Amino acid sequence: MNDLHDLRQWESRQIEAWPLARQNYEALDTVQTKAVRMDGCDFVVQFNPARIRSSAAKVDKESLAKRPCFLCAANRPAEQGSIPFLGRYQILINPYPIFRRHLTIASNEHTPQSVTGRVGDMLRLAQALDDYTVFYNGPGCGASAPDHMHFQAGSKGVMPIEGQWREQRTLLCQSDHACLWLLDDAPRHALVLQAVELQEAEQSLDAVLGLLPTTDDRTEPAINILCRYDEPCWTVFLFPRTALRPKAYYLTGDDNLLVSPASVEMGGLFITPQEKDFKKVTDKHIRETLRDVCWQPDERQLDALRQVLPAGEPQLQVGIVDGHEINFHFLNPYCLVAPEYDPQPLIGKHTITEADGHLVWNHRTYDSLTFGPQDPKLGVFELERVTIGKDFHWQQQENQQFRGCLRFLFTEQGVQSINLIPVEDYLESVISSEMSAQAPPEFLKAHAVISRSWVLAQLQHKEQETATTPHPEGLHWTQRSAHKYFDVCADDHCQRYQGITRITSDHILEAIRATRGEILTYDGAVCDARFSKCCGGAFEKFATCWDDVEVPYLQPGRDCAEQGGLPDLSDEKEAERWIRSAPKAFCHTQDQKVLQSVLNNYDQQTPDFYRWTVHYTQEELAALIRKKSDKDFGDIIDLVPLARGASGRIWKLEIVGTKHREVVGKELEIRKILSDTHLYSSAFVVDKEMGASDIPQGFTLTGAGWGHGVGLCQIGAAVMSSEGYTYQEILAHYYKGATLKRIYK
Repeated sequence: MNDLHDLRQWESRQIEAWPLARQNYEALDTVQTKAVRMDGCDFVVQFNPARIRSSAAKVDKESLAKRPCFLCAANRPAEQGSIPFLGRYQILINPYPIFRRHLTIASNEHTPQSVTGRVGDMLRLAQALDDYTVFYNGPGCGASAPDHMHFQAGSKGVMPIEGQWREQRTLLCQSDHACLWLLDDAPRHALVLQAVELQEAEQSLDAVLGLLPTTDDRTEPAINILCRYDEPCWTVFLFPRTALRPKAYYLTGDDNLLVSPASVEMGGLFITPQEKDFKKVTDKHIRETLRDVCWQPDERQLDALRQVLPAGEPQLQVGIVDGHEINFHFLNPYCLVAPEYDPQPLIGKHTITEADGHLVWNHRTYDSLTFGPQDPKLGVFELERVTIGKDFHWQQQENQQFRGCLRFLFTEQGVQSINLIPVEDYLESVISSEMSAQAPPEFLKAHAVISRSWVLAQLQHKEQETATTPHPEGLHWTQRSAHKYFDVCADDHCQRYQGITRITSDHILEAIRATRGEILTYDGAVCDARFSKCCGGAFEKFATCWDDVEVPYLQPGRDCAEQGGLPDLSDEKEAERWIRSAPKAFCHTQDQKVLQSVLNNYDQQTPDFYRWTVHYTQEELAALIRKKSDKDFGDIIDLVPLARGASGRIWKLEIVGTKHREVVGKELEIRKILSDTHLYSSAFVVDKEMGASDIPQGFTLTGAGWGHGVGLCQIGAAVMSSEGYTYQEILAHYYKGATLKRIYK
């Protein structure tokens, strides 16, 4: 806005010329603050005596009628100047500041406080004041002048929620250009809208406000709103309210707490105008205050909010490679998008390093950097030394090329590179990275659906940020921990994503396009569609490998057209008979054309999928177990299966040694301890080679399948496709009871 280009200088002149404002802004130098941690969220308590005017303001109708409106032009002090905005507002210095830069944006007309019909004005204001956070206090929600429509704006980034909200978010819905999140850090519940288009942001906010409850005496919901603009995105925080002030506000004596929460308090900056309150406030007081005034959403309201945004293709943040230094190349013109926009085209090789907790690029330091292609249809960048197959026997590094935007952050690991990419573009690489581009068409379609389902399930249901979960019997299982700085990673921990490096065939693009927007759902939720390389003839249930919970669509079954007749493979004798034989199954194939069409070259380094053997001498096995467990078992006497799952996979194994014995599990832990990388599967039986002593001289493991065996069996599904099964039939075979649904076009 032309009127705002010298705003900072105007603010300085205003403060200097107005004694009241100068006194209160100078007083900020002596304002006391303290940090309070509540349930994992940071709050800052500020002792600010000048704010007594707002905190103790009487806002009932009778009191408002008795005092002149201090926001009307006729009643403002002569020293208080203004700058016009949009022809409907005047930007004013706030003489009772909370922030180093604090503005009030008052309507030209004396009209009651209401954001209805003014959401677009708030968004435009945030865009124009892009180094401020704009906020709105509804009537009955902390507005000290509810009789005169106004916004406020304070220094951006001061309120803790602005930097922390991503840690507690749950996605409610999204479109191509917007996302609506629930910030569920009870007792403070908030809704967060992010949008990159003004019209959609305005329409979405109006829709959200229309779904929130109102009282009989109000035409809009009781609400506080924070809004900030970071090119090219608006982020809007909405805090629905149920009360103006907490119970402690009305108490007397030591129980009284003179805190009147408004937008700033909802954002994590608690203002106390009385020193006694500042000294006594703890996390308990903050929790009780928020509990007294904040909205508690019910499932009916959340269901309605999940429908606010028209379904569109989601955007993903994919973590690619990290390190102390990252080399990258722009193969087409890119430009700097954030923290500032610079249209100067960038091409060729660049390097980002870390120093003193910051990124270093072009001899300047940054906290983060984002680059976008000048032409989205042509933009390609390359990252050097990307690790694939981490901790597996095929681990290697290679240079990889990607489409979309490129972001860099400084993290605990140093420089982190992130690819911002639409889901469908992401899937083109995932399907190509997981298998050969020449795989049967219906198999590619099935895999497109489950890969899409899996990644969208991760967006909707972030798992706990812990890599392992304790078991009552001392067992462990590896859980896919949520990533802190991005949605998914590019390796087998999530799904193999290798950019356009692996996209080699139109067959894959056709499969993605044919199933665009299709996912598997069960009971209304996106399916966590697990898959493995080869089930070995029987698929396993979820609880054998991970949490002890029943997942209805991930249940045992036989990998053949005749579903009946699966023996009880949890029984040791039945499991041994099954593993030592070769029962009929879709994945029991030697068809090299099918195998080569499913497996990439490094997967083909493992030639036996359906049945396999591994041999260890006593010395090899004892050394391996000692290395992987960091415990000296001595000579290994026996490997004793204590519990098997429905596919014969062992989930509890006792390792017996001359010096130590221990039970290990679950499935992946067993595979890790018995291999330098990962044993093909835990569905195995053991033959011991005895010598002259009672100590075995060698061990032969005969096993079935490759991987955990839960969900889709990739080799089995490829065979089904080659035999004429449709992708719908393939999905129905491996995910019992799941429903195929298209959620966007």
